[in-house]
Amino acid sequence: MDQQKTIFNYLRSVDCCRVCCLRHLKATKEDFLDVNAALAKRNLEPQETTTDEPRVKKAKPNLCITCLGLFESLDSLVAEVKQSEAFHRFRVEAGFLISISLPIVLQLRQLALWFDLYARFPDTFRKDTPPDFAIKDALKIIIIDQLERTLGRPFSVDGVMITVPYSYELEQKELATLELIQPEVFAKRKRHKHCKRDFITRNAFEKFFHPDVIDGELFGNHYPVPPVVVQNEGLVRGPVSFTGPTIFLAGRYNKVSRELSQTPWIIDGKRMMEGSVQETIGAPIAPHFGVPLEQLIFSASGREDVDVRCLGEGRPFVMEIPNAVCDQLPEDVAVAMERSVDESKNVSIKDLQLVKREDLGHIRGTELDKRKFYSALCVTAEPVTKEMISKLRTAEPFVIEQVTPLRVLHRRPLLKRQRTIYSMRAQACRDNPHAMVIDIVTEAGTYIKELVHGDFGRTQPNLCKMIGMPIDIQALDVMAIDLDWPKRLRR
Repeated sequence: MDQQKTIFNYLRSVDCCRVCCLRHLKATKEDFLDVNAALAKRNLEPQETTTDEPRVKKAKPNLCITCLGLFESLDSLVAEVKQSEAFHRFRVEAGFLISISLPIVLQLRQLALWFDLYARFPDTFRKDTPPDFAIKDALKIIIIDQLERTLGRPFSVDGVMITVPYSYELEQKELATLELIQPEVFAKRKRHKHCKRDFITRNAFEKFFHPDVIDGELFGNHYPVPPVVVQNEGLVRGPVSFTGPTIFLAGRYNKVSRELSQTPWIIDGKRMMEGSVQETIGAPIAPHFGVPLEQLIFSASGREDVDVRCLGEGRPFVMEIPNAVCDQLPEDVAVAMERSVDESKNVSIKDLQLVKREDLGHIRGTELDKRKFYSALCVTAEPVTKEMISKLRTAEPFVIEQVTPLRVLHRRPLLKRQRTIYSMRAQACRDNPHAMVIDIVTEAGTYIKELVHGDFGRTQPNLCKMIGMPIDIQALDVMAIDLDWPKRLRR
């Protein structure tokens, strides 16, 4: 305990703040929740006592040589967040998340103090063990606790992001001394094209500037040990900004129009169609979450062509909503959104619900493991016969090879893909002797139109080859998608 008091008194004498003193005294996480109590427990500073005597106004303390006033600035930061209208416009029950950007010079100053402590207290500090509780870890404990108590909201990775930048005017001047200490490090960085932008990065500093890899005496020849505050210049806090969480909304959609693209169809800046499935679904969603419609990011389990309907239980989709002002979807609001989309007469949605980011694997992963069910209206050059129907009825899976179709070659790479056809069932149409309906179950990613007509031989085998005459597709519907997600709500 006497040694701790000696170290504490020394750190205070060179203008270390109370928090930074505690960081060098084998403090625990709990100690930083109440710094005064932690110091009193170590009998290092007397606790405040209540008396009737008038208080003497204390002189303003000097800036801390290691944190440059960082910890002293936290009270004003918390008060600013609490009073911020920009923060309170968010209706986010998850809470808050905070990101604080600190100058690298704080690590340089910490290194200088480490060398000083190694030299003065060799029996207490060793070079292979950092003598302090990391400044970023202490900061995280203190600021999160203060914000939770002040705002009455929990810390959560799903909350509103509070971004706080700090800068230091003399940083570049102080960091320039590093090149005198380790010139070979900077010679290599200048030769490396990816390192020319920054004088030094945080990762590079931690790798090359550590007591184990540099000489303390050489360091002291170029940088003051312990560090000193120059012209009372401390950290400067930049404007605090707030970013809402990214919300994920899932559901299923049906598309009954044969003149609607899944996403906005724009070529060379020209819109080819007035609307899209994405915009129709997003229109009632965007206002509730306080974001522009064009900011929504739409994903679905596959896509259908403009002239293809999506029927049955519908196609699972996810709407990613960045910087949302709220994170809740009340039941009545979800129902109103579904009804609003239904009124378009082109698209309907159901099972609308909030999901987690980790659930997106259902949409984005293992796509080829899913089966798709189609119904195709086809016409033949000659009247349909029983023999044709028989050839196009099979419950045995078979594999086809498809070269990227000509119609999508402008936006897809030229590849040869193998896809599995799991079953086919054809039946003749009563009112048209040249027509048949074929129900097809395929592996996801199969080009159905090309499976039917062959795409000039780019799909093999194809239905045209199977029946020995030209056959084309007149209409195509997606009947089902083998994906039991998201949860069925049955509103």
